[in-house]
Amino acid sequence: MNITVKVDEITLSTVVADTVAFDEDGDTYSTGQQTVAHLVATQIVERLVKDDRYPGLRDQVMEIRREEIRAAVRPSIDEALARPIYKTNTYGERTGQETTLAELIADEARKQLAEPADRYRSEKGSILQQAVRAEVQKAFQAEIADAVQKTRDLVIAEMGGDIAQQITKAVTAGLSKRS
Repeated sequence: MNITVKVDEITLSTVVADTVAFDEDGDTYSTGQQTVAHLVATQIVERLVKDDRYPGLRDQVMEIRREEIRAAVRPSIDEALARPIYKTNTYGERTGQETTLAELIADEARKQLAEPADRYRSEKGSILQQAVRAEVQKAFQAEIADAVQKTRDLVIAEMGGDIAQQITKAVTAGLSKRS
C-alpha cells in the first residue's frame, strides 16, 4: 500500500487558515482568512521588533514616509495657495475682490505681528517687538559673558603664579587650623 501526498503549488496568497472571533454571546464568526504572506509578515515583524536596531530603523522609515507624504501633498498645497478665491461673509456670499490663500495668510501674519502682546497693557509692545527684544537680550548676554570670560582669562594669565601661591597658602593655613 502506497500513500501518495500531492501538494499544490504554495504561494504567498495561499490561504492557510480562517480567522475567527467571538461575539458577545460567545459564538464564533469568521473575520477573514490568513495567507502565507500574513504568517511570513508576522514572523518578520516579531523578529524585527526584537532587534536592537529597530528604533533607529523605525525612525528612518517614518522619516522616509514623511518625506514621501510631503512630496505627494506639495503640489496640492502649492495649487491651493495660488488658486484665486473670494472673501465671503458668514452666509457664504462673496464680499470683495479676488485674492489668494497666500495673500490671506500673509495679511493674517502681519496682523498678528502688529497686535499688542497684552491687549490691556500696550507698553509691553507688539508680539514682533517682544520677539526682537528677546533676541537682542540673548545677543547682549552672550557678548557680555564672552567679554567677562576673556577678561577673567587675561587676569588669570597675568596673575597666574600669584593666585596659585595665594590659594596654596590659604589651603595650607586652613588645614593647619583643623589639625
